[in-house]
Amino acid sequence: MFHRAQSARFGAALVAISAFAAFACPSLSAAADAPVVNEKFADLDPAIKMMREEAGQDRRDIVKANMLLTETEAAKFWPLYDSYRDARNKVGDRKVRLISDFAANKDAMTQDQAASLTKEYFSIEKQKIAVKEKYVARMSKVLSSRTVARFFQIDQKLDAIVDASLAANIPLIH
Repeated sequence: MFHRAQSARFGAALVAISAFAAFACPSLSAAADAPVVNEKFADLDPAIKMMREEAGQDRRDIVKANMLLTETEAAKFWPLYDSYRDARNKVGDRKVRLISDFAANKDAMTQDQAASLTKEYFSIEKQKIAVKEKYVARMSKVLSSRTVARFFQIDQKLDAIVDASLAANIPLIH
């Protein structure tokens, strides 16, 4: 079962990040030298990176507490987890850019900009699914199907928390 105290801690971290939710997705990691946000929000990039690191560690702690891995399983799982999160972070950088592009143009968005943002959103969702499918296959080679399913169940719950926070803080298009 998803530990309530850890879920509350993760939720509290997301509430703190919610102030920036229009600009960033907290489970993501940006490239060290270039902001992934729209240029209008580049000054927020250092704060966003710091919050992402903290939320990323919280996510790892929650996964660790809920996976119930043996030492043998853990030795196989954690390198795959790190690789998976790196791949998801690359997808997430696109989402951060999408959100900040929306925020930069939300009050005066053209039809072409709206169409472009919508197309990018669906492309990001497809890439996210492709990453998940790739890692289900990789993890299934070295872990039981139940363990793999458990991880992706936990991962989906954590994604849902992030998505709910973003949905609550991103205004509708004008």
